[in-house]
Amino acid sequence: MITKLLVGGLCITLLAAGCTDREADARRIKEDADAKARAEAARKEMDALPKAFQTPDYFKKNEPAKKPAPAPDPKRTNP
Repeated sequence: MITKLLVGGLCITLLAAGCTDREADARRIKEDADAKARAEAARKEMDALPKAFQTPDYFKKNEPAKKPAPAPDPKRTNP
């Protein structure tokens, strides 16, 4: 009877140890690093977009270009 319990317990222990995911931590760390890299790339792209596509200011008043002021006539002296 005790051997049946011992063998049964050993089988359950081996089954539990064999079914555990030993690479879960490594996979989780890798997925976190990939997510951070994707987030950083998206952040850089979002920072670059406003510079590439600028919308015009619709409420800005269109003023005519200012003409330069005429230069004053130099005084002429009579010889």
